[in-house]
Amino acid sequence: MPKISILSPLYNSTSFIGWAIQNIQSQTIQDFEMLTVDDGSTDDTKEVVRKFIEKDSRIEYFYKENGGAGSAVAEGLLHAHGEYIAFCDQDDWWLPEKLEKQIHFLEEHQDIDLVYSDAYIGDAHGALMRHTWMQTRKVVPCEGGYTECVKELFKRNFICAPLVVLVRKSALDKIGGIHTAYLGAYDYDVWFRLLECGSRFGYIAEPLAVWRSHAQNESHNIRKAKKMQLKILCAFLKRNPLFVLQHPLLVSVKMMRIFGAFLLNFNPYKR
Repeated sequence: MPKISILSPLYNSTSFIGWAIQNIQSQTIQDFEMLTVDDGSTDDTKEVVRKFIEKDSRIEYFYKENGGAGSAVAEGLLHAHGEYIAFCDQDDWWLPEKLEKQIHFLEEHQDIDLVYSDAYIGDAHGALMRHTWMQTRKVVPCEGGYTECVKELFKRNFICAPLVVLVRKSALDKIGGIHTAYLGAYDYDVWFRLLECGSRFGYIAEPLAVWRSHAQNESHNIRKAKKMQLKILCAFLKRNPLFVLQHPLLVSVKMMRIFGAFLLNFNPYKR
């Protein structure tokens, strides 16, 4: 059994996936399986991945009809055998010691189910911007369980993206895995449900990955992203009705901001 299962949703990924696989193969921890799930690509994604599979038995390929990144990650999780789960989109870029440092953290902190870090920001060509994701967005990291983190998570997703996370598979199994209805925003829903089920989050105070900002990013579709965010927050409030009574101002301000961004199609971080 591999120690880590890396879930990689793919869609028309010939521009990036070869580099992403080589990046993972360069990790200082090599005890992993990489589960690539092709979400209905129409390009040569399958052929690119198969060339790597011929030389590396740790890589597997699965195909499914197009349904969004969330459904592809959910499919990958069904085939995962690792104790820990990592997420690597087709354009993600990890620093070499990313997995090693995160596994060491979780093994040293048995009460923590999920550990995350900051990330550098890079463009489509790999050039790094001056500031990290958290610095650019003025995000303050949050650690702990529901009491410490859920209010901050409702304000904003303080975790850059799934690429900076390592989580225990047992914790994902406990919440019933990945919900497929939220497309590329599935991670925000997962973080809420983990906290609701008693998981605790930890933070490593250094960038361990590079978040690429480019035109193909699903997050660049502001209206689509805000619609998914609204669905996730409404589902959370339905499960936790007392949250509205405890934080009425926070809830109303957050909802108004989402509606405003949706109507104006406005992304304050667009570059």
